[in-house]
Amino acid sequence: MKNCWTKLLRRIRLLRELRTPGQWWLFLRVFLFAATVPLLFCFKLSVLNAWLRRRAAVHDPPGADADAGAQIIRCVELATALGRPLVRARCLTRCATLLYFLRRAGWNLTLCFGAACVDGRLEEAPGHCWLVKDGKPFLEEKNPGLSFVPIYSIPEPTAISARKEPST
Repeated sequence: MKNCWTKLLRRIRLLRELRTPGQWWLFLRVFLFAATVPLLFCFKLSVLNAWLRRRAAVHDPPGADADAGAQIIRCVELATALGRPLVRARCLTRCATLLYFLRRAGWNLTLCFGAACVDGRLEEAPGHCWLVKDGKPFLEEKNPGLSFVPIYSIPEPTAISARKEPST
């Protein structure tokens, strides 16, 4: 019984970080999106790629709102910490949710999927996904490029380069 109360008090303490109605609204949207991530990945990656590109117009302003980005990152952390069993605390949920909300906030990010690689050979091990910002892993403790070979990214590199070129 004590363990149940400890978990409840921990969750309440985490939720106290949300002070304004805007923060609560952001948390609820993040939570609902994170809960649906496994369903989204039932679609083909090319369909998901097109959907995410259409839903998020990346304009990468000179000073993309750092406060809004920090709030989004914190809400995703809270959703993965508090959301069990509805929200899976895995790299796919975390990265897809961050990609969706941060790109909508104007951040230029890429979601990379990688296969495990040991001594130059692909291994039958679980893969990993991570975010890339300015060509470097974003919000990763260690560089996933050392253990995983990128095999797919959202948005696809051709979509990124096509968007940056001015149309004539």
